[in-house]
Amino acid sequence: MKIMVAYDGTLQAKEALAYGLEKARTKGGEVMALYVFNSDLFIDYDASMGAAAAARREAEGYIAEAKSIIREKGNGVTAHLYSAEGNPEQEVIQFAREQKVDVLLCPPKFRTIIRKYQNSLSASDLAGETAKMNVTAFATRSL
Repeated sequence: MKIMVAYDGTLQAKEALAYGLEKARTKGGEVMALYVFNSDLFIDYDASMGAAAAARREAEGYIAEAKSIIREKGNGVTAHLYSAEGNPEQEVIQFAREQKVDVLLCPPKFRTIIRKYQNSLSASDLAGETAKMNVTAFATRSL
């Protein structure tokens, strides 16, 4: 089973990553976390010239946090962290399709990704569990 986490450094993304690692451990499978640097925000950006560089440094911190979560909570789980650049929604959807993920966990700001797949979402215990954590999930098969 492939579990993907759209990781953005928020508390909900950290919870989603930890949850995905635990599910992969108990149910079997692997976890793929994807951090997307939203470079679209800096197209024609009129603020200081250092804004993009500061945002990249902040992104590096988020990636380091994700690596730390994987090290601490991913014992015995195959887990990979990827990064990309561009529009986060488009990149997450493309990555999920390419990797043929079975479960997609997203923090609330990426709910639109889940909505695009809403018709395919079957009732499962995953939806109820993640709702308690303020995490949105899409599953192609039940955990």
